[in-house]
Amino acid sequence: MKKRKTDSMNSKYENILISALREKHYYTSEDIRMNKKYGFLLSNSELNEYLTFKEDYLSKFKHELPLKSFNSKKIFYYDASELLNSIADYNYFFLNDIENKNSTIVTENYGEMILSRIASELDGSLKIEGVHTTRKKILEIMESQKANDTNEQIIFNMIQGYKFISSKPNFSKENLLKLYHLLSQNSLKKEDELKGYYREEMVEVGGHDGCKVDEIDECMNSLFDFINDNLNGNKMHLSMLLPFIAHYYILYIHPYMDFNGRTARMVSLWISLLMEKAEILPTYISEAINDDKNNYYRAIDNTRNSHNDLTYFFIYLCQLANRYYLVYKNVTAIKEDLALLGESITGTEAHYLKKIIVNKKKGWFNYKGFIEFCNLHITKQGALKILNHFLKLNILISKSNSKREKIFLLNEDVIQYELK
Repeated sequence: MKKRKTDSMNSKYENILISALREKHYYTSEDIRMNKKYGFLLSNSELNEYLTFKEDYLSKFKHELPLKSFNSKKIFYYDASELLNSIADYNYFFLNDIENKNSTIVTENYGEMILSRIASELDGSLKIEGVHTTRKKILEIMESQKANDTNEQIIFNMIQGYKFISSKPNFSKENLLKLYHLLSQNSLKKEDELKGYYREEMVEVGGHDGCKVDEIDECMNSLFDFINDNLNGNKMHLSMLLPFIAHYYILYIHPYMDFNGRTARMVSLWISLLMEKAEILPTYISEAINDDKNNYYRAIDNTRNSHNDLTYFFIYLCQLANRYYLVYKNVTAIKEDLALLGESITGTEAHYLKKIIVNKKKGWFNYKGFIEFCNLHITKQGALKILNHFLKLNILISKSNSKREKIFLLNEDVIQYELK
């Protein structure tokens, strides 16, 4: 009887998995446990059985990665329809641009994307300290090549880290240590400074344990081997995923006491550069994540809570890449339309415009809302000067609310590519 019951449950779990692979949405644990939306309602014990089944299931749609796991049997992902469709959308975007314009949004905006990437990485660090940075300050430090205080040191470190990976050093244990030292120079607490290659204490992040100290070296070596084995070949059926794999794995192992997220995202760009695909793959992903932190952490949790099923993390990053590609396309289209009228916007104004487009679903906003979603440290007059300029260019429309306060809304007529 027990074997029949097991066979019956396995059949049930197989049906759920096959349905998840076919559906437009790859089921999360909440989808099949917390509600009846998809016709499933698993108990906690059944959910754990399903996750184990999915981890062990052998299928032509499953890819098991030769990366060492410290808390699951495998690290894997599935060719879920939601993932494949997201990758196909991204490929369509840049191939269509190449055909029509002989370039892509990434190639046209590469310098801007790197500047925005550095700015977005700094945003969280400096905001915690109650300090605001500016794109102008980043450019000044790029030119002067020196830091005058602890906050400028963080900016300087990011610039040095980017310069280092831009030289395309081999992805190795020694070079990763060099990158980490550049990113963390003069910015760590004394107790968090490295004595060797990796941390020497246990860590917990977001309710998840990092790798045990005595296993970090073996785990990280498996990453170096895997990445280098797949940089120049066709073993990876979807090369877009290789930087994302390195990104997740460093977060998962958490080899340092601090700066793991920043290191992981910088490594992701490093891998793209080594693959000679930095101007094709989503260079802007850190900037996009910075505008979507909650969903970023949710994707990491979904992956961790599903025995390291990377499908969730991949789907999130691919869909985010698509959304932000369209953000950049809209900004480019607006700039081209303005040029026909003899008008233009600065690089900083283009940055603000991206933020407005990203937040357009929130509807009408006042100057305080603009300051908040752009993370600016300016006066009311300064914010209104920017917004009124966009109003004059017909990028925004405005009206007065019940408090006779001027509020603004993105003019839908200037949006050529609707965000998903």
